[in-house]
Amino acid sequence: MGSPTTPTHGKHAALYLLRPGGFVGDGLNDLSWEVGVASPEGVYGVEILSEGTPDKVKVYRGGSWYDNGGAGWSITGALQGVTEFGTGMRFLFAATTGHTAGDRWYIGALFGSDTTVDGATAQITDAAMRLLDPNDLPNFVDVVDGKAVLKVDPVRGKATFVSSLAGGVGATGKYIPKEALKKIGYLRGWSMSINVDLAQVETCGDDWKAAVAGLSGGSVEADAFLIGTAAGLEVLTAAANGGQPLCLLQLYNYDPDQDQTGDHFDAWAIIEGASPSSAIGEIVTDPIKFGLVAGVAFTEDA
Repeated sequence: MGSPTTPTHGKHAALYLLRPGGFVGDGLNDLSWEVGVASPEGVYGVEILSEGTPDKVKVYRGGSWYDNGGAGWSITGALQGVTEFGTGMRFLFAATTGHTAGDRWYIGALFGSDTTVDGATAQITDAAMRLLDPNDLPNFVDVVDGKAVLKVDPVRGKATFVSSLAGGVGATGKYIPKEALKKIGYLRGWSMSINVDLAQVETCGDDWKAAVAGLSGGSVEADAFLIGTAAGLEVLTAAANGGQPLCLLQLYNYDPDQDQTGDHFDAWAIIEGASPSSAIGEIVTDPIKFGLVAGVAFTEDA
């Protein structure tokens, strides 16, 4: 049994979809990444440059696209890397042809990233690298004392260890760059409730319920929603059929400039209830419900 906090309310929210491989497109999605140990940190990308037998790609790193002098690189069907990626970062396509020109894949790479230590927690220092995939978390390592990780917060990019740290924690693996998220729609009239789970403990011979740190759940509901893409409609259909696609919610409750930099919550969630009969581009005045799958991060108006 949980103890709900006072619900948080807002008017508008943006709904983003995280697709396998950080895919943004409408064609064949069959790329996977291998994160090395010696490449520069940051955002990496692959785009289908041209269709053929095989298809050809161009690559992204450090804010720039590279196309091998306009020729691109042929998809080999095996793990492959390019000089522009540096040592270690590689990608793999399951098929060498059949992709759609312009489709892209993005990944953020962490190679022993610096963290800021505070007591028993270590947070990735670079704020742009803190959004993590709950299903593919990076590895946080205490290089000083080797203390074990208790939990990882995939919204704040923060790891909690079993006891206080002396410093020297690094994070290696993947993070989610903004380029890898596909906006699929909006919510209107949302509310969020957080539940703190309770555990049974015995004190002085009596049984009591006591809050256990770190154990929580929650939900988000909205009065209406708009699905703006075919991918969004696919998500609703999958959810109606029992699937659990992973979405990122940006829930706004104060945005004076109307530029999506106001006070907002970020949260990973899955759709638990919605009407799959909605049309793309139309506001559906049926309720939609999400279950939170990780922590919630708050960002003040920028």
